[in-house]
Amino acid sequence: MPGFVRKILIFITGYAWLLLIAGPGLIGMSVWSQWKADGDHAYKPREQLETLAGTVTAASEVTVKRKRRATKQYYEITVTPQAGGAERKLRIDHGTPSTLVGNLIDEKITALVDADDSDIVYEIVTNGQSVIAYDSTKQRMLKEAQSNAQSFSGAGMWILAILLTLAGAAGVWANRKLRHADDNLQVAAA
Repeated sequence: MPGFVRKILIFITGYAWLLLIAGPGLIGMSVWSQWKADGDHAYKPREQLETLAGTVTAASEVTVKRKRRATKQYYEITVTPQAGGAERKLRIDHGTPSTLVGNLIDEKITALVDADDSDIVYEIVTNGQSVIAYDSTKQRMLKEAQSNAQSFSGAGMWILAILLTLAGAAGVWANRKLRHADDNLQVAAA
């Protein structure tokens, strides 16, 4: 094998460790998404959510465009807390009717918010009435988690993960053999 071909193969197989990591990574994503969809892992219990009372000063629709993934949309309301402090921007699911979100402006609300997850709103109560119910948010998050679990846990994903792992292992092994042969040829040439 000519020297330049060997160098090219060494360079290409030098990145095989990425495939070796990608295979178990896909398996991990599959297991994690299945775990999240089972039971109550897709949403936070009511007791773990932060309660925020204040006045809604603004509402807007936010669109986040990503290069490789689908566009994500949500509503964002700005709330001035009753207790004082800085304004907070809370996220509301895009499936909520826009008129409902728009009607929240200048209203006093009490919201259940997941502060650890981008201030996602689970429940909004205004004038003693639930505008966004905790149970409906919980069901929506559970359906999203189950949908993700189905897309990551198919047989095709597992086969791809196994093939990536095997190709990565073969590439790492081939890289070691090619480097060893190249070292022997350099020693023999010197």
